[in-house]
Amino acid sequence: MYRLLFSGLTLMALAACAMGPSHGGPQAKVIGESQYCGTASQDSNVLYFPDASAFGDWVDYRGINEFDAEMASGGVVIVEMGQRPTGGYNVRLDNSKTAIENGTLTIGMEWNAPRLDAAVSQALIASCVALRPPKGDYSKIRVVDQIDNLRGEASVR
Repeated sequence: MYRLLFSGLTLMALAACAMGPSHGGPQAKVIGESQYCGTASQDSNVLYFPDASAFGDWVDYRGINEFDAEMASGGVVIVEMGQRPTGGYNVRLDNSKTAIENGTLTIGMEWNAPRLDAAVSQALIASCVALRPPKGDYSKIRVVDQIDNLRGEASVR
């Protein structure tokens, strides 16, 4: 009887752990991704758009079909990886590093490159991710990678 009860409790605990992040801090949310964001630079970049109008102008200028202006309702953060020579590169959200401290929102992202022996497309890409920032009191956004390198900053107006 006790074994059955213990087994059931263990399964419930494992299921709870698998359902998501274990910290209760701020969470950014991915609302869009594109492999070609029209970035001319090889440098990473972070942009903040407070409303649909400003974001819509940027989307139209860059010609990004995967995004639309209404995604920016409530603000949107764009994290650009920068121009890369082949496929296989990507950037992903890592909310375990996301925090608000001293008026600054820090968002964690994982920067990934293809293995040297990987079969990749021979096409110029410029990946970017659109994020819904968490609610909070901050005037600056910082994006860091998996080894805490600063990948870009933006002001929140």
